[in-house]
Amino acid sequence: MSHHAWKLVAWDAAGGILGATMPGRATTEDVRNISYFKALDDASAERLAEAMVHLRFVSRDRVITEGEAAPGFYYLRTGKARIFRTGTDGREQSFRIVSGGDTFGEVPVFDAAPNPASVEALTDCDVILIPTSAVIDTIGRHPEVAVPLLVHFAKRLRSFTELVEQISLQTVPSRIARYLYQVGREEGIRTDEGLVIARDITQQDLASLVGSVREVVSRSLKVMEEEGIILIRRKEMVILDLAALREMV
Repeated sequence: MSHHAWKLVAWDAAGGILGATMPGRATTEDVRNISYFKALDDASAERLAEAMVHLRFVSRDRVITEGEAAPGFYYLRTGKARIFRTGTDGREQSFRIVSGGDTFGEVPVFDAAPNPASVEALTDCDVILIPTSAVIDTIGRHPEVAVPLLVHFAKRLRSFTELVEQISLQTVPSRIARYLYQVGREEGIRTDEGLVIARDITQQDLASLVGSVREVVSRSLKVMEEEGIILIRRKEMVILDLAALREMV
């Protein structure tokens, strides 16, 4: 399939994404930032970039919806989003939070099934759609990209195995402590008070992430604050005692 045909597929699919705007084109830098496409030569990277579509979402826009047809997979250029499923009772279980540099939605590219989960923007997001036809064509032309792609799938499978273990065997406070510990280490800004992290997810989001309900999460956070482990502010949280969080995990 020519790159012109790829582009038609991408724009048709993207046109069905509610809330998205299309401010510009993807670049070869976007291609290089996707780990399993780094080995592509310049011409191949340009060819793939021409097929990709730049989408923009505002906070709380739905990027993809569980059960709907998938036009391809996505690279999150900037922003933060959550991947989740909704049960028959309406409760949500979040699997992970993705941020700038992450990809999501690869599975339907290879099994041709609908989206297995939904993705919601937690902040304003710049997203790149890589159409299924472009991915399959690129792998056919460059089989070497398949190995890093398999490594990516293996890491995701391992993380889901760990998530099942946490929800099955750990208490809610332990799960919250694990999340805060990981975010603090990865995103925390060190200050005289402690590690400052942005409060860009709600308590409901956090409850969904740790497999609980908002009321239990609220009580757990309050206890942590009373014990001098964290300090909660309107737009940020300060981790006062990272070691204490680690001990709770």
